[in-house]
Amino acid sequence: MVLPKPLDDKLFVGPSLTAEDVATLAAQGFKSIICNRPDGEAGVVATSEQIGTLAAAENIEFAYVPLADLNPQESHVRATSKFLESLPGPIYAYCKTGGRAAALWALANVANLASDELISRCATAGYDLSGLRAKLEARRTFLEDDD
Repeated sequence: MVLPKPLDDKLFVGPSLTAEDVATLAAQGFKSIICNRPDGEAGVVATSEQIGTLAAAENIEFAYVPLADLNPQESHVRATSKFLESLPGPIYAYCKTGGRAAALWALANVANLASDELISRCATAGYDLSGLRAKLEARRTFLEDDD
């Protein structure tokens, strides 16, 4: 059974989903799912297409932003930002454990929250993103310089 971990009011993260988990999320009121787990990754129980089909049957929006490791590229972060803004909440984002989903949320929110707060929220949910601090700060600087 899936246990969504909140990072903010709209986004919850956690591990990979099974078919039964999609129905559980629907019953819990989730309106969207973001899959951050690549289909070819070892141990994938259900592909993004399968989860997307199950989500659609439950009237849940679905987005796919596959991330192979904890080193997200700017394209991953921008896609995540777009989906966090456009998809109805609450949103459940997942990968194998939820760590990559948490990292993408943190990087997408550097303009809204301080790095310490982002790292703290992820730690409270069980994800140690302290090693991502430099990348959070670099993205913050990038966004400030882009203004």
